[in-house]
Amino acid sequence: MKARLAFIAGAGIGYVLGARAGRGQYEKIKTQATNIWNDPKVQNGIKTAEETIKEQAPVVAEKAKEAAVAGTEKAKEAAAAGTEKAKEKAEEVKDAHAHAQAKAEKQAEKAEAKANKETEKAVKKAEKETEKADKKAQKLVDEAPADVISDPATDMNDEGPAPTK
Repeated sequence: MKARLAFIAGAGIGYVLGARAGRGQYEKIKTQATNIWNDPKVQNGIKTAEETIKEQAPVVAEKAKEAAVAGTEKAKEAAAAGTEKAKEKAEEVKDAHAHAQAKAEKQAEKAEAKANKETEKAVKKAEKETEKADKKAQKLVDEAPADVISDPATDMNDEGPAPTK
């Protein structure tokens, strides 16, 4: 391969130099290049290079295949690791959500218990107030004279004796 590149480079340089020197010089350089190309040593080197390439091609192909398989395995491992990390994060979020929900439920229970206590206090207070009002009403009924006119729609003569002063 190196010989081929060297030949191409030499031919290019020869062409440029030959073009400046004229057509005759160009023909001379072309003939020399053709002679070199047809030289048995050069042809033997080309054949050796071709054989080496043919021999090494399966080895290079196998190495490329192994590298591709190794790259695929690494990609799979990286994907699996990424998936595992994503699962862990999802589990963390799920746990945090469950914790927050439990905390909210506790707070709701506390608020409900407090509301129930306040309601019980209010009911007891209302019962006491009702009791007081009933006692006052009973006291007023007990203190009221028996012959007080209680119904203005009823004729006074039908209700009994008039109050005395």
